[in-house]
Amino acid sequence: MKYEVAVVADLCIDLLFQGNVTPIYGQVEQFVDDYTVEIGGSAAIFAAQLTKLGGRVAFIGAVGDDAFGDFSTHRLQELGIASTYLQRLAGVKTAVGLGLAKQDDRAMLTYSGSMQALTATYILQSGVLEQSRHLHLAGYYLLEQLHPFWANTLSSLKAKGMTISLDTNWAPKGNWEAIAPILPLVDVFIPNEAEAMRISGQADVAAAGNWLAQYSGMTIIKQGAEGATVFQGNTIQHFAIPEFLLQDLHIADTTGAGDNFDAGFLYAWLQGAPLKNCVQLAMQCGTRSLSQMGGIAGQIQHALL
Repeated sequence: MKYEVAVVADLCIDLLFQGNVTPIYGQVEQFVDDYTVEIGGSAAIFAAQLTKLGGRVAFIGAVGDDAFGDFSTHRLQELGIASTYLQRLAGVKTAVGLGLAKQDDRAMLTYSGSMQALTATYILQSGVLEQSRHLHLAGYYLLEQLHPFWANTLSSLKAKGMTISLDTNWAPKGNWEAIAPILPLVDVFIPNEAEAMRISGQADVAAAGNWLAQYSGMTIIKQGAEGATVFQGNTIQHFAIPEFLLQDLHIADTTGAGDNFDAGFLYAWLQGAPLKNCVQLAMQCGTRSLSQMGGIAGQIQHALL
């Protein structure tokens, strides 16, 4: 295969502010400590980290015909992603995410714009799905126009030998059930604990993981500082974050930590590494990214499996 992984992107620009403040209406002005402008969306962060680890990624997304569209195009080229297919849309604004990081949490506002204008026709015309070994679906709930396409397409891709991973991220409309048609076709499902409980309707991580494991091939639930738990069939394995990753850890911003975790896990998994190695690389990618603002600046440059 020409590419190891194809990624269909919830591509946006991230405008990120950092400060120990909570917005106050009534025209109250407050100072923040820092800001950054970076390419964003779960798929872009994932693709950048996977590329730095050594993976060959085909990236499909959409931008508007505007300055942020120019920035996105240039930044993706700088990141060295193997192939980038961008649907440039006249009369559409490039998607933008506004984030405010406060300690180890963040608030997010998103203008969906171009990400919701990405079409199934463009994806098919790129030819990437036929040239890739694996498909990673990121930001699934933000690309709801593609839900019917994936429901009708994933089974034929799997029949051709493609493996599939999924990280839904949050569902702004609360339509958590929207993954039901595709979850049985997913080989590796990587939600965080809040998403896992919302999707499953269960009250805790263990119950959520057991419920999800009935449908997907493998479920890895990301639990922040508590590590991660892997559910596969009737087997449950919990992994704590290695101590060396926590030493002198300074959290600047949590943006993209989960997406970097995904990239580390899937890079190792696609190499056939043992589960423990897959999770350890995932934790290394996710934890290291916390030290910098945005999801890309803190990414690691290579993998040792």
